[in-house]
Amino acid sequence: MMPPIVAGMMETKLTEYWQQQLLPLWQQFVHADLLSSDKTRLSYSYYLADDRAQAVVFSTGRVEMAVKYMELMQEFIVAGYSVFILDHRGQGQSARLHPDPHLGYVGNFQDYVEDFNQFVTEIVLPTAHQHHLVLAHSMGAAIACRYLQQFTHPFDAAIFCSPMFGLHAGRIPSTLASRLVAGYGWLMGKLKWDSQQYFPGQTSYLEKPFAGNPLTHSNERYQWLRQLYQLYPDSQLGGVSWAWLMQAISAMSQIQLQAAEFKVPVLLLQAVEDQIVSNRAQDNWFRHLPAPLYKQFTSLTGAHHEIWMEQDRIRQQAMAAVNQFLSGLSDRVIQ
Repeated sequence: MMPPIVAGMMETKLTEYWQQQLLPLWQQFVHADLLSSDKTRLSYSYYLADDRAQAVVFSTGRVEMAVKYMELMQEFIVAGYSVFILDHRGQGQSARLHPDPHLGYVGNFQDYVEDFNQFVTEIVLPTAHQHHLVLAHSMGAAIACRYLQQFTHPFDAAIFCSPMFGLHAGRIPSTLASRLVAGYGWLMGKLKWDSQQYFPGQTSYLEKPFAGNPLTHSNERYQWLRQLYQLYPDSQLGGVSWAWLMQAISAMSQIQLQAAEFKVPVLLLQAVEDQIVSNRAQDNWFRHLPAPLYKQFTSLTGAHHEIWMEQDRIRQQAMAAVNQFLSGLSDRVIQ
């Protein structure tokens, strides 16, 4: 039985919650490092519930750092879950992969996937929980999906939030946009271009005003996030490189090609107003899942990309969908 979670905080009191509840709880977490197979230092954190009945493992989005998820992690902890979270290589408190610490770079998307497998195998599994849930956002959902497609794992179910299964390209279908970028990248590769540079329009970390942002409608949560990046300046990250973009396109293609073989019960939370990732790509992936698979698709009207940083009413709708999914999971899958 996966216990329900309550979206218990209010955006208007988030700064107060941070000082009184979230920061003291964050300081109770275990914070440590893991050396990947290629000796990259990976930062991770976890908090163990007393009964070790169920654990949720977070796979974060691009740019993100673990502490950003404290509001959501606290809600899971109150419900009785242990929580585990990894800073993906090149971001958060993990080691950077390029001399420019703000450049979003990865040599191979599979490195993210191998790191996540190592984290689950070496850190999560030894704590011997009965049930495991993976909750993944954006790029983290692409990482978690590729992991679930490739490795033997302990997870009973997955929750994918605004999953990066295709990139938002306005009116251009994401598949066409990806092919155009890949074709241009191939041509530039033939011309011996430097893939370790910012994709056009991308820059190092910049503080951007709330007005017109594509991430959330919650000014309070947006300002709190900006304050976190001031508190943890080493976690600041800028735009993507050509290399990251090419690797992401390749991974998203594999995610779509293997949708029909996906075997893990899944909830997909879609942000209707997403301007970061492609909702068409999410629709396509979900449509090709096996018919017998326990699955749920929830569209959140009015939501920007950052569902868990959104206004209270949207977070509450998302949590209601999570609890409905977990209730059905317990009835149908978990004994």
